[in-house]
Amino acid sequence: MIVIPHTYNYRLVIGCLVIALVSLGAFSYFNLDKLESYNTYVIQEKKLLEIELSEMIVRYDEVEVNSVVLNDKLEQSKFKIERILDSIRVLKPSASLLTVYRSKIKLLQKEKAEVLALVSKLENENQRLSIKTAKVEEDLQGARSITNALKSENKDLAFNNTQLSKKIEAASHLEIGKLNAKAVKRITKNRIVGTNKSYKSNKLHVAFTVSKNKFVNEGKKDIYIQILSPSNNVVADQGSVSFGKQSLIYSKKIILDYKNEDINLDAIITTDVDQPLTKGVYFVNIFHDNTRLGSTSVTLK
Repeated sequence: MIVIPHTYNYRLVIGCLVIALVSLGAFSYFNLDKLESYNTYVIQEKKLLEIELSEMIVRYDEVEVNSVVLNDKLEQSKFKIERILDSIRVLKPSASLLTVYRSKIKLLQKEKAEVLALVSKLENENQRLSIKTAKVEEDLQGARSITNALKSENKDLAFNNTQLSKKIEAASHLEIGKLNAKAVKRITKNRIVGTNKSYKSNKLHVAFTVSKNKFVNEGKKDIYIQILSPSNNVVADQGSVSFGKQSLIYSKKIILDYKNEDINLDAIITTDVDQPLTKGVYFVNIFHDNTRLGSTSVTLK
């Protein structure tokens, strides 16, 4: 058998080259497929991160709090998220870079959860305080109503007390009844004979009853009888008595020992010699202190 070495060697080299080319093609195809899968993964992961970050920003925008401190925390966290989102959108990320961003997002999610927990706690506390404030306001309003009612009631009581005091004060004066007066013609042992003729008399008889009154204190009481002539002069002037700025000229004074029971009193008033009784109307007034207890009249012909 005749062997040609060069031909054999060429065939061997060509075979190796074919195998190498086939292997390189297969390897290139495999790597290309793997690269396409990798790029697809990176694009999808980038998109997911952008969506997740956008949703987090929206969630922050929906939160409303009155606390300045919490607002600052929210704004700081939101700023961090927006900066990462801008980085992902602008840069050409790789799988390793996306992994780094994913780690940062987890930290931001944890921070977000803590801040939102504080917000929720603050809202619950504010709600509790609002309920408590409403209850306090309700109680305060109730107290105001009670106070106003008491003020009104006290005002009514004060008015009633004033009225009652006035009534008691008015009732605490002596009262008289059965007041009678007449000119006297003569006085016998058993009776006093009256007349309506002025020329037949120089005396006047006054009789009255001091009534029982439980509001009047017992003790000595000064009773004054005042008789006015038709010419408005005091008959049988016995002097005057003062009651503050007022004064009373009287015809007769009776000292009564009052014991809170009905008592009959009478008096004979004799006219002055130089002032005899004349025709006309004589007015008879009964006073205790400066209060007139009663009055009557006597007409003489």
